[in-house]
Amino acid sequence: MRIARPYWLVDSIERLIGTLLRNRRFRPVGNPIKVNLGSGLIVAPGWVNVDGDLKTLFAGYPSSVTRLAYRLCKNREALSRQEFIDTLRDNVFVYRDLSYGVPLPDRSTDFIFTSHTIHHLYRDEALGLLKDALRTLKPGGIIRVAVPDLAYVVSLYQRGERERALEFFFYPPSSRSQYSRRQYQYDFALLGKLLAEAGYCDIRRCAFQQGRTPDLTILDNRPEETLFVEAQSPR
Repeated sequence: MRIARPYWLVDSIERLIGTLLRNRRFRPVGNPIKVNLGSGLIVAPGWVNVDGDLKTLFAGYPSSVTRLAYRLCKNREALSRQEFIDTLRDNVFVYRDLSYGVPLPDRSTDFIFTSHTIHHLYRDEALGLLKDALRTLKPGGIIRVAVPDLAYVVSLYQRGERERALEFFFYPPSSRSQYSRRQYQYDFALLGKLLAEAGYCDIRRCAFQQGRTPDLTILDNRPEETLFVEAQSPR
């Protein structure tokens, strides 16, 4: 008999730690400063990866510790155990519940990337996160936001693929967690409006792996279903 992982307990621990560390700040070094918000394990070298999943707390620890994190992890993102261990060892991770904002100083960041993250927040929460991300961007800095494209979801429904379309709104019970609930959906008009309301300018729709953001060949994924948008911090 297969025993289900105690995701409800992991979720409770994540929420508790997120609250306790809500005032934590991280001061990045280097040039340029590149930050991946809600990174999961899709990361690129040289980026600061900010995520609220419990596995992030195990980054930098010995392999014996990260093996335990692998067993508890809800979202391994198709990595083998060794790939999981190597990713946590070789990259910079910062634990953060993004509902509390971005744990970085004002005007400290050149690039922000966030993929399949903000639709897990209510619209007002996503607006607050984008405003706080703008606070951390240097003048002229770039943010790239990737979300499931509502226009694509509607096209699935119109083609008769109703069950597949509904998967973009509802997860199976086995996926229940605080980071697997979709609280809003966006097409380009809705996301552009949100970014403009947050204070960004030069809002552009981008093609898959094309834009002003570095390392898109590594970071961009799920091209068929995803809307990619870049915007700029006012100079």
